[in-house]
Amino acid sequence: MKDLLLKYAKEFFLKYGKYVKYAGVVGYPAFYVSCLALFFSCSFPYDKLKERLVATFNADQRTVGGQQELQIDEMQGYWLSGVRVKGARLLSMSMDPAAPLSRIDIDEATVRYDLLPALFGAADVTFHVYAFGGEASGSYEVHGLDKSLEASLDTLNIGQIQPLVRILGVPLNGKLSGTMKIEMPGAKASNGNGSVSLEARDVVVGDGKAKLRGALVLPPIDVGVLTLTADAKSGTLKLSKLAAGGHDVEVQGEGRVLMREVASESVCDVQVRFKINDAYRNKNDIAKSLFGDPGSSIPPLFDLDPQVKQSRRADGFYAWNIRGALARPDVVPAGMASGGFGGLPKTGQ
Repeated sequence: MKDLLLKYAKEFFLKYGKYVKYAGVVGYPAFYVSCLALFFSCSFPYDKLKERLVATFNADQRTVGGQQELQIDEMQGYWLSGVRVKGARLLSMSMDPAAPLSRIDIDEATVRYDLLPALFGAADVTFHVYAFGGEASGSYEVHGLDKSLEASLDTLNIGQIQPLVRILGVPLNGKLSGTMKIEMPGAKASNGNGSVSLEARDVVVGDGKAKLRGALVLPPIDVGVLTLTADAKSGTLKLSKLAAGGHDVEVQGEGRVLMREVASESVCDVQVRFKINDAYRNKNDIAKSLFGDPGSSIPPLFDLDPQVKQSRRADGFYAWNIRGALARPDVVPAGMASGGFGGLPKTGQ
């Protein structure tokens, strides 16, 4: 065994011995850089960074009159060039002072800056987020004046997205998955091109306990599969499909979003329509009272609200416009729209 090891050692030095003199030249700097990076990662003041990030965001919100507040429980290093955040919350105040705060909770998120592309003047960031009972991952790249964003969503529980639940006013359930890819030539969202494809499965509105507008308990409405696809061109994200055809309700929609550099400030101009099917209205007496007994001339309780009554069309659909900044959209009956579709100027797209 000893002779065999000596034989291999001799062959190794005969073949690679001429390179041994360079080992110190390469090895010592590499060892120094590795130790420096490890020391920097272990000693970096992530608590100070967390405090600075939260203070800057909240100060900016106060400056522009925003209604949001950021909170972060913990921040730490992630590999050599990233950070991990745990327990992040974005609180939003309603226009109604009596309404409770709406919140978006992120259980954990990692963001990592890729070092290799940086050597060539690019800035590539990858991220992974655990929130709403699911996860999202993707990348954000900056190459010269061009930017791009890619993201994939995997089984997010839409019932945990409080701003969406607040709009509906009743509990919501369903699993959301999909992808999006947006490219911004010249680093401007107004030049953005790309696509969005989202699908929410097993969507149910109401839980059989919550009351609709504080009146009667809403029997669960089976929405089924809700699909949204959109294409972006020259800074306008146009919905090519927004539809669902569950057992209890039919949903339709169209519209567009004018993209901005800050996503929450993008301006939406979307109309959503829904029609309660006869199968649901015949489900029980409560459903008949809320949405009307098929064939009866007695107005349903749902229509007693003036805005709801205004949203009802002759074909039985209730149509609503969602307009304004994504962070704080206005939801009004479609009959209140003024000037072109949703009140935004027509662009020919």
